[in-house]
Amino acid sequence: MDIIKKLNKLRLERDLSVYRLAELSDINQSTLANTFSRGTVPSVKNLEKLCATLGVSMSQFFAEDESPMQLSPREIELINNFRKLPEELKRSIANIVNTVPNLRD
Repeated sequence: MDIIKKLNKLRLERDLSVYRLAELSDINQSTLANTFSRGTVPSVKNLEKLCATLGVSMSQFFAEDESPMQLSPREIELINNFRKLPEELKRSIANIVNTVPNLRD
C-alpha cells in the first residue's frame, strides 16, 4: 500500500488543499507539504490526525478490500467539532439526534 497516494487520493476527493488539510488536522504545513511532495511517510500520530480529519478510521485507511466511508468537508468539520466537546455534551447531542424521527433503521 502506498500511504502517500492513499492520503492524497482522500484529500483530493474531499477537495482539500494541503494547506487546509494541515490547518484542519493541526499538523505543521511544511511537515504535510513534505509528506506529499517528498513522499515522507507521516508519523503514526500524524497519520491518526490525518485519518480523523479525512473522516476515516485507521482500520478503514489500511483496509485493502473496503472503500472508506466518504464524508463531505461539512461532515468532517462537524465530527472534528463534536470530538472537542465535553463528554456530557456529546451524550446530550447524541440523544437529541437519536430522537429525531426517521433517523433510526
